[in-house]
Amino acid sequence: MTDKGDCSVGCQQLINFCLDYIEGDLPEDVQADFRRHLGQCSDCVNFFETYRRTPEISREVLRTHIPPSVKQSVLAYLRERMTDDGIVPRS
Repeated sequence: MTDKGDCSVGCQQLINFCLDYIEGDLPEDVQADFRRHLGQCSDCVNFFETYRRTPEISREVLRTHIPPSVKQSVLAYLRERMTDDGIVPRS
C-alpha cells in the first residue's frame, strides 16, 4: 500500500468502512475521504472491487450447474488433500 498523504481514511479504515460505504451509511465527509483514498491506493481499489463484486460473483456461481463428474473430481481431490494434511474427511 502506498502513502496516502493528507487523506484521513487509511487502508484499514477503508476495509472496515466498505459495507457502510456501499450502503450509503457513511457521513458525506467520510465518503469523500473514502473515494479520495481509493484514488490514491491501488491496493485498496483492488480490495474494494473484489469486496463489492463478491456477492454478484457468488450468485453467478450458484446458478452455474457443475457436471457431476467435475463435482466428484473436486471432492476426491479435496478429500485426498485433507487426508494428506491429517484431517479426517466426513463421508
